[in-house]
Amino acid sequence: MPPIIEGPPEEGDERRPLGKRLVWFVVLWVGSLGAVAAIAYALRALIL
Repeated sequence: MPPIIEGPPEEGDERRPLGKRLVWFVVLWVGSLGAVAAIAYALRALIL
């Protein structure tokens, strides 16, 4: 079974391109923004 948590990169390993790293960050940001908005609207619907 492969390890679940990956350690830090080894010395000399290639880094991912900046574009891929930024896309991953933006996907996480948009997903968390959507989750917070969905929870906020659900709570607001329960209150009203």
